[in-house]
Amino acid sequence: MTLALDTASAWSTVAVVAGDVVVAEAEHHDPRGHAEVLATLVSQVLARAGQPPIDVVACGVGPGPYTGLRIGVTTAQVLGLAWRVPVVGICSLDAIAANAVSAGGVAGEPARTGAFVVATDARRGEVYWAVYDLAGERTSGPFVGRQADVDEAAGALRWVGEQAGEQQVRAGVLGALANRLLAAGEMPGAAVRTLSNHGTDDGVMAGELTGQRLLAPFPLYVRRPDAMPTGAA
Repeated sequence: MTLALDTASAWSTVAVVAGDVVVAEAEHHDPRGHAEVLATLVSQVLARAGQPPIDVVACGVGPGPYTGLRIGVTTAQVLGLAWRVPVVGICSLDAIAANAVSAGGVAGEPARTGAFVVATDARRGEVYWAVYDLAGERTSGPFVGRQADVDEAAGALRWVGEQAGEQQVRAGVLGALANRLLAAGEMPGAAVRTLSNHGTDDGVMAGELTGQRLLAPFPLYVRRPDAMPTGAA
């Protein structure tokens, strides 16, 4: 049984998932309320699921806004320590892609590629985005930048996600994706410390995620923080 959660957007979402079956799920929308509601959501879904023993905690690791993302990842790590179970990370954009594919939300794409873009709000007039193939496998990204500046090839593809007014991260889908990867024998990759340490905005370090689907439970910030240390006097 897997407890899945994500706080990489304005939504806090939690679910208990058995294989591909969502046993219980709850969510709350408040871009500044993750810390206040997340523990309550966890209690609610565990109660609805009948307080099952949890074998794995799966968390969305972003990319996402700094504070909300840290709340979800930290909560997942704490629960894993308390329950003495593994904690694995899933790129939050991957969960949106999986939901779009399962719901048929990328139908109608050109047969030659079938590729699509998943994008979420990065604030500052920017988006977090990545490119996926027809099966929902990430082929490049995640990146951050102005939607108008997304390169021409990706910009011509179908967009899903918050920026398209459609999909959001759902913990049930995220947990089912983690379960499938674990069942296939995949192991979390090494912590992408450069990304978790605020990488540059040019997307170079996104290459460290190439081929990684099950991730270490560390946040993917993808860009520099708003606050930077001042130089020596």
